[in-house]
Amino acid sequence: MRLLVTAIAVSALVLVGSVAILEVALRATFAKDVNQAALRHPPHPFLQVDASSLVAVNDHGFRGDPIERGKPPGVFRVFALGGSTTLGIGAPYEDTYPYKLQTMLRERYPDVAIEVQNAGSAWYTTAHMLINYQLRVRQFDPDLVVVFEAINDLYRSFSPPWWAVGEFKPDYSHYLGPYIRFLGPDVWPVASASWWPGSELLVWRRLRDRVRGVPTPYRFDAANLRKLRSSLQPRPVASFKSLDSFRSYYALLIRTIQADGRPVLMASQAFLYSDALPRDVRESLFFAPIFCAEDGAYPTMESMMRGMDMFNDAARTLAGARGIPFLEFERAVPKTRVHFSDDVHLTGAGNEIVARMVFDWIVAQAMIEARPGRWRGPAPTAAMPPSSRSHDPPARAGFGTVVLPGAPAAVGTP
Repeated sequence: MRLLVTAIAVSALVLVGSVAILEVALRATFAKDVNQAALRHPPHPFLQVDASSLVAVNDHGFRGDPIERGKPPGVFRVFALGGSTTLGIGAPYEDTYPYKLQTMLRERYPDVAIEVQNAGSAWYTTAHMLINYQLRVRQFDPDLVVVFEAINDLYRSFSPPWWAVGEFKPDYSHYLGPYIRFLGPDVWPVASASWWPGSELLVWRRLRDRVRGVPTPYRFDAANLRKLRSSLQPRPVASFKSLDSFRSYYALLIRTIQADGRPVLMASQAFLYSDALPRDVRESLFFAPIFCAEDGAYPTMESMMRGMDMFNDAARTLAGARGIPFLEFERAVPKTRVHFSDDVHLTGAGNEIVARMVFDWIVAQAMIEARPGRWRGPAPTAAMPPSSRSHDPPARAGFGTVVLPGAPAAVGTP
């Protein structure tokens, strides 16, 4: 009997020791992976994600052709501010709307030096865009700043455990995004609440997830999304905590750009949400369960659609109050898989529409021809086609107007 007890005790000690060693090894591996990732792509101290960690950029960190900080005489320079929908995550450089806009403008004005720089980045809210403009963009003396955003501010209303810590904060400091990994393995991967203290061990979590096939919020494939949704409950959401912050940051961004004496062009953000979406497309949408899950639930698609309308309406109202032109990207881009790769990211076809709208507005405003002494070469003549599209160009639109693609005239801002 004594031998049996001794054997059990020794076995228990060996098991506990083995688990402890494996736990230390897993945590060391986790720390090493996080450190190596940070060394490969160091986060910006104020902007978090840097576009250079996601796509190829020029020497100044913008997704665009090489550019000089000091603008040479005669150059017409456009900067696009925004999140990953502006950056063009998952899309070739040639399919992004800033690149398409640059191509259109250069074809229209072959004797003018034109630069369109993409200053967007993944995860960026209006707060990030404000910092991005202040610290980086303004020193390049843009002749026009194009800006739109909604979805990234919208999902800051929530506090998903795999991206955020604590309750919502108006300055968005609760939402750490990909940098939540810096807090260590006790936060990431997600630990499930349990009466058993051992549930916090990485060893247990890895074993549990493998055996039970627990879904992860870090993969967007169809099978994983189905499992993740089934582990959560869809619920209607009528209000969004971050809407006031969105208004405040957006207004400050616009005032800052205008104070520099630079023209601003605002737009609504296009999205795929629609009551008419086929079931398979609905099931492929992931922003709600991935980025907005909270307390075991996530917003319904109808809530996301309502939320995007609310944020776009707020941007539209701000544009009207500040006398800024506002383009209706959301109304113009068809809600189909041809134009969207997911909830909000555009395909090349979707970006073509967006780029064309900005191009038509620049041409209609005669921004380049208005100051011929500043640009190299003569202003385009009447014989030069204003657009490669078959419809007539939009009428010249003043500030505080909305230009729709293909529309023969400007539509007043609501």
